Amino acid sequence: MRTQKQSFLGWTGVFIATVFMLLASGLVLYPKITSDNILTALRLSSLTTAIPFLLVFVTKPLTATTNKLGLWLKSNRSYLWLALTISHLIHLYQIVLYYQLGETCSWTTWLVTAPLWIIMVLFSVTEVVKPTIFDYLYQAHVPKRLSILYTLGLWYIWLVFTLAFGFGTAAQHIPFYNIPAFMLFIAGAIFNGILWWRKNIPV
Repeated sequence: MRTQKQSFLGWTGVFIATVFMLLASGLVLYPKITSDNILTALRLSSLTTAIPFLLVFVTKPLTATTNKLGLWLKSNRSYLWLALTISHLIHLYQIVLYYQLGETCSWTTWLVTAPLWIIMVLFSVTEVVKPTIFDYLYQAHVPKRLSILYTLGLWYIWLVFTLAFGFGTAAQHIPFYNIPAFMLFIAGAIFNGILWWRKNIPV
């Protein structure tokens, strides 16, 4: 992983973020675990996963269009992946608590989200063990298979989050939570689309 000098976030930032997420989850679930407060905790952990992912998602277009922010995101990409993966593991634990209360969710939910967890863990482990592998994606000549794999993984995670926030928006469920998140994810996709257009469509 990158050295602390190259990155502002670093292991300390990941540790602080993890402690914050655990404390926030604990406070929501205190003093008694019920279905309602588990759902609140799930929304919180979903948000603490979505925010760092969105930053990772727009790293490439920002690196191509800006200097400071793009370089900051690129140098902190490994730590962002690690933070969002830890957050989603907390999310998974909260789902287990939800099931222990006798609640259930549809099998399609597991079918859609299982690949998301696998992708997150694989990408996070890769970033921790050898972040230079994904650094190739920001160079002029990118290995095609690596680019396709990384791009498909990113867009799959984006799709799951966007559908979740989109369905919440359509159902007018907690609008102050779902609408801003949905709009940010759509904006992230547009930003990536603009970068692709500039690179592939001649002016």
